[in-house]
Amino acid sequence: MKHFFWIILLLPSLLVPPWGRASTLYRWKDKNGTIHITDIPPTSGSYETFQDSKEATTNPPISPSAPEPSSPLQPPSSFSKAIYLPLRKAGNHFLVTMTLNDRATGLFLLDTGASLTVISPQISREAGISTDTSSPILPLKTASDIIFPPIVHVGKINLGTLTLPGGDVIIHDIHFGKGVSGLFGMDLLSDYMVTLDTQNATLILKPIKEAGPLYGGHSKKWWRKKFAFYRHAIRSLENLLKTPDKILTKYHLSREKITHSIDYFKGKLYYLKSLAEEELVPLDWRK
Repeated sequence: MKHFFWIILLLPSLLVPPWGRASTLYRWKDKNGTIHITDIPPTSGSYETFQDSKEATTNPPISPSAPEPSSPLQPPSSFSKAIYLPLRKAGNHFLVTMTLNDRATGLFLLDTGASLTVISPQISREAGISTDTSSPILPLKTASDIIFPPIVHVGKINLGTLTLPGGDVIIHDIHFGKGVSGLFGMDLLSDYMVTLDTQNATLILKPIKEAGPLYGGHSKKWWRKKFAFYRHAIRSLENLLKTPDKILTKYHLSREKITHSIDYFKGKLYYLKSLAEEELVPLDWRK
């Protein structure tokens, strides 16, 4: 049992729902004198912080009559290259519309503190994303237990008019609320500076490329996050191999499955290292 609890301590709390936890909000004023309240501080200038005192609900309901902005807000001239995506409000939370592989569209709970994106089994099937016994798993800690969901690669993702190159997502049937197809984390937006405008229910994305150099079309933040993610996944799975058989049996896990998943992430890390070498990515970006 000692090994098992050690593994839990090593795992990130990636899927802990945003409700039921204290959050810090930031109040700041832009150059036009408009006051903003966001959960991410501004990139420059002064701001005030305070705690969100609103009580959270276990499953945020979606109001059928909740209005969606008819069009994205017009950005100030100083943010002319930023992308403004309208959100739908659900209780104290926000939902973003996401399309997978040009085939399936759903509402996803936006969590700026989550490191991974989670999609439901239903929308994964609609998008033509399949899993089988050979699919790699990733140990994750939730609010109530530890889970071992499959991880898959989505080739194309759309957020409104914004097209993303895709990325790794988790398939798991976590109930986020009626009509919600999963959780949208920040892993898919590593090439953007993200601001959540809670007053106007708008997600503001500014390409990081405007603030620094790119290698292979990606920023320092993107490269660092990729390297860190694959290395952490490998460490978590290697620690999982130290777990007693009776614990693995409880979670319907085999050592072969764990070893296969380790090989999968090692392959992804090897490819990333090769790509970094080819693109002459600075060593400091590969940490």
